[in-house]
Amino acid sequence: MTKKKAIVSAALIALLCAAVIVGSTFALFAVSRSSEIAVTTGSVDISATMSNLTTASLSPTADNVTNNTAEKFATGGTASLNAEEGKLTLTNIVPGDSATFTLAVQNTGNNAAKVRVDVAKTITTGEEGAADELLVTVKKDDADFTTNAWTCGADNGALVLNPEETLTLTITVALDKNATQPIGEDGTVKQLISEATIKVTVYAGQANASDSDLNGALSLD
Repeated sequence: MTKKKAIVSAALIALLCAAVIVGSTFALFAVSRSSEIAVTTGSVDISATMSNLTTASLSPTADNVTNNTAEKFATGGTASLNAEEGKLTLTNIVPGDSATFTLAVQNTGNNAAKVRVDVAKTITTGEEGAADELLVTVKKDDADFTTNAWTCGADNGALVLNPEETLTLTITVALDKNATQPIGEDGTVKQLISEATIKVTVYAGQANASDSDLNGALSLD
């Protein structure tokens, strides 16, 4: 190979190398873009707290006279409120005795919720029809509060609790003042109620769900 040809060959090699370098440089101008989506789910949760127990009894001149001691009725019956267990126990009550307490329902979840309060009476041991003599009233302020249904409010057809809001209910349990003591055929005196349970259950569901969907999810009627 002559010297002139060697120089030309060297120049061609140099150009080819340059072409490779330039090609690689173009690849560095490529670009990509991506979006990140962060997801968390909300929560629907409530707390229910019993407090402020008061009792009342009949007097010779008036109904529903508040007793001086919240745990005792006028004729010796007793009332015991266990807020930790969410339990009120009434013992040896007579017609006209009543116990009232406050039930505070707070939305402890992250999202607005509907509320439903169910009341169920069960007579474990007692006379037929005794459940009718146990009277239960639920009030919000001075108005009756509809139970066993997703309760309607003023705005959008449902009572909606926003996070950290509290629904305060006043619940009264009473033995009808007209209740009578049963007497057996042999003349023996019987207890109208030996054992009974009144269960107050509070449910919550997402605020924008239909009543029927919530009932289905919670297996309610």
